[in-house]
Amino acid sequence: MPPSQTPRPRRQGSLRAAGHRPRHLPHDPAPGVLPRVGSRAPRRRPSRGIVRRVALLPANILSVALASLRGALAAVSSLSPVLSTTLSAPSSTPLRRGAAQDCLELHAATLESLSRSASLLLTSPGEGLPAVRAHLSAALTNKATCLDGLAGASGQRMDGLLSSLDDAYEHVSNSLSLVARRVGAGSGGTDSSFQATVAKIIHHNRRLLQDDDDDDDDNGGNDDGNNSGGDNGNGDGNGSGETVITVAKDGTGNFRTVGEAVAAAPDRSDARTVIRVKAGTYEENVEVPASKTNIALVGEGRDVTVITGSRSAADGWTTFRTATVGVAGEGFLARDIAFRNTAGAARGQAVALRVSADMAALYRCAVEGHQDALYAHSFRQFYRDCAVSGTVDLVFGNAAAVLQACLLVARAPLPGQSNVLTAQSRSGPDQDTGFAVHGCTVEASPALLAGTRTFLGRPWGAYARAVVMESYLGPHVDGDGWTGWPGAEEGRDDTVYFGEYENDGPGAATDGRVGWAGYHEMDYDEAAQFAVDRFIYGDDWLGATSFPYDDGI
Repeated sequence: MPPSQTPRPRRQGSLRAAGHRPRHLPHDPAPGVLPRVGSRAPRRRPSRGIVRRVALLPANILSVALASLRGALAAVSSLSPVLSTTLSAPSSTPLRRGAAQDCLELHAATLESLSRSASLLLTSPGEGLPAVRAHLSAALTNKATCLDGLAGASGQRMDGLLSSLDDAYEHVSNSLSLVARRVGAGSGGTDSSFQATVAKIIHHNRRLLQDDDDDDDDNGGNDDGNNSGGDNGNGDGNGSGETVITVAKDGTGNFRTVGEAVAAAPDRSDARTVIRVKAGTYEENVEVPASKTNIALVGEGRDVTVITGSRSAADGWTTFRTATVGVAGEGFLARDIAFRNTAGAARGQAVALRVSADMAALYRCAVEGHQDALYAHSFRQFYRDCAVSGTVDLVFGNAAAVLQACLLVARAPLPGQSNVLTAQSRSGPDQDTGFAVHGCTVEASPALLAGTRTFLGRPWGAYARAVVMESYLGPHVDGDGWTGWPGAEEGRDDTVYFGEYENDGPGAATDGRVGWAGYHEMDYDEAAQFAVDRFIYGDDWLGATSFPYDDGI
């Protein structure tokens, strides 16, 4: 395994530009000391200063957006029986059965995201917009992940299902178009395309628009929009301070496995549940489902507290399900712990950590694997002082994720393979997603052979977005910087947004970079759009984590 040393010292001022106020813990606990992670959930409403940055939707557009969301919820809900019937049928392969399980789970997540989005627009039409965009982008990612797993499936029933998915999710895309950011690097479409979308939605949702005034009072259903009502029947975990659970292999804690501790955590909790994991190697696959909100996994150091598994695509698992640890619960935190997949380079896709949870943050953690080590699947995510090591598509997915002051280690791939640090899968210009690598160190493992090409990223999606800023790039980084996606449609090089800003090191020279229209040597204003405060609205929620972060560049 590659060393999990802290990143090398950065050049002076790389994360602390003039006039910038860095955010740090006043007292940084040593590994093994329980940090003050807080007994409250991340703030769901921003401070007054943030409110001024989030534009309110005009009343007429808000009405159309609500009608569109209700249409989307109805359309996607109508898929439930079709999905259950088609995907529950006996399958000849474990892989197809796994893909069906993924699709059903992701379908449930989409329904929750659409319901939350409608409630947020009703209760917080300005402050709630970042969360609405995150939920709708995640819903579209869920569809894409389902289709990835079903690739190659055929038959009349399956063809009908795929057609129904496309029709239903067109409503989701339309809803996102109405609330998308209209400015910014690689952001949504033109004013004319926006107006065309509005006209189309009005045409298709005339009845819902007429019923809008009558429906507003009932909040579109029973969802209160803040994930705090729901199930409050688990006692000490809800509203009465944090719950602390200890995991120890030797039996000195509450549980011997991490999975048991997660299962014991209260559901839908607004308070933090801290799971202290004592030193040891825990061989298990752990799922933190959407019902387990505000979980904090706290180890005793990423070199001594390890959760490890070995699932891989070669063994018949979908990429989504190969994860050693998969997280869907909102407000997830992790500190001083390692997530590892030991399948090896020859076994193909093998995820160490998958995160599809909003407002998730990791501090001083390690993610270790080979191909597809870190699956930043969806929603807003933050990684600080983490070590991520792997080979092909080291960090991949469609989250809005910032990796700050992290160590990215290129390991030895299979002979003839190249390393790729990021593979971002944004599929449309309205999706509020992308990867920002900020103030990081990119190194090669000692086992990496000289001459192995290592790229900063490649576009998994047609509108992929990834930037590298104020980072140290080692000599193994290829002069081209970025590489294409095999078999991609013509023109993808023009629709992606790949950028670099103020990097240094022997691999940072940009004079030989790819000549794509989608590649950018960014100026300060362009790069600032990918800072924590603007890109993932970190000032709204990272303060509740007590993790350090730098909000600007």
